[in-house]
Amino acid sequence: MGVVRFCLVIMLCFLAHNSVVSQTQIIQDSSEIDFVDFRAVAFFPFFSQLAVVTGMPPPRREIRMREIAVDNINGLRWASERLKNQGYNIELSFFDEVVDSLGNQLWQSEDVIGKDAVFGPLQQNQLSRSLRVIERTGADHVILTQVNEDLLLGSDAIRSIIPSEPYAIDLIIEDLVSKHSEDNIIFIMAGGTDTKLESYFLSTLKNKLDTVKSDIPHMTVIADTLMFDTVHGTRNSVGSLAEKIDFYKRNIVVSVAGRSARSMLSNLQVEVQMNDSSQIYVYSHSEIRDLGFIDVKFLERTHLTIPVSSSIDWSDSTTISAVKQFRLMYKTDPSKYVLKAHDAFLDAFKRKLERELGEMDYSVLPQPIETHYDWQQLKQFSGYVNKSWSLETFNDGHWCNTDTLESLHDFIVPEIDEDGFFIDPLRPFTEYNPRNPHARD
Repeated sequence: MGVVRFCLVIMLCFLAHNSVVSQTQIIQDSSEIDFVDFRAVAFFPFFSQLAVVTGMPPPRREIRMREIAVDNINGLRWASERLKNQGYNIELSFFDEVVDSLGNQLWQSEDVIGKDAVFGPLQQNQLSRSLRVIERTGADHVILTQVNEDLLLGSDAIRSIIPSEPYAIDLIIEDLVSKHSEDNIIFIMAGGTDTKLESYFLSTLKNKLDTVKSDIPHMTVIADTLMFDTVHGTRNSVGSLAEKIDFYKRNIVVSVAGRSARSMLSNLQVEVQMNDSSQIYVYSHSEIRDLGFIDVKFLERTHLTIPVSSSIDWSDSTTISAVKQFRLMYKTDPSKYVLKAHDAFLDAFKRKLERELGEMDYSVLPQPIETHYDWQQLKQFSGYVNKSWSLETFNDGHWCNTDTLESLHDFIVPEIDEDGFFIDPLRPFTEYNPRNPHARD
């Protein structure tokens, strides 16, 4: 029965995307293998309960979810092929996470028992439904999508590969406190879906300053002199930001709002470009880099700094070779879902070896391509989140690691003559921006 269910899944997935291969190509026959190094199973949304041949096309959501499922399959198979090429025996099977038309699951607990790792499900409702069943099997449960971290508190066998955003906020705060204690820091709150992250920023910054005062007496001056103000904007507006910018200070504008506040971020760019006589640096959410309207002039002007959780080293020959292997397998480049699944599979395999063999040099194993892992247990006996983040700053026309940049020079307070002109030693006849209250009428 399990084989029938599996074949149905693979058949439907093949109809959805021509890159899916047959069952015998995906699973090595264990009867021909003396020892299997790694057994894994994955649950993805194939929607096999839908009629394959109908007079109407499948709903758009189901089509997109199938595409994502196929990308994840290809990522897992890519990783397993890399391990297979190094002599490891891998058993990898797939099941439809979506229940049938009667509401019954298409897989049973015996399909999971004895597995080293379980990947998925991708949909939140199916994940919640199957969480306890997977937990009782004792398998290493790897979640490939963004989830509420409260979901991870029930078992120490659960891991969420998506980097946890609070750790990105911690990095930003560390950088602000260490580099901008005498600057004018302005925090824009967009609200909406970003409220929780913004509240975390405010509470963590306060705790950080209190810690600096109590634990490092000679650093108390930093906590006392740090100028901090909050602007209450919206998803579409930067609020009173223009009024908070100080011509006589280096201004540090901070926003942790993501793509849901793209209109606010667009207005932030306009506001900064209009106020072209004040020194303004910007810290923002990692997603700002993927917004098409952010231009290079804004990046250069503000020395934009963002947290980064993943990157591909295209100078590494091993990375290039691995990507070429994927291109040969699927005649295309790996998508973000392919990369996440590929990297998660290799990380799970390495962690299995670490549990069984202890401390060794695992650098000889195939390595993740894009995602880096730094696991942090939320609480005792709870699951793990990935806290791997670093800061990157746009400097001299390209993105670079923030820690590699030289220290900022002291801010030189600008001067304005009696007629309201900005006195610039390099450009002595430059008129100051008319929006400055000190400028001429």
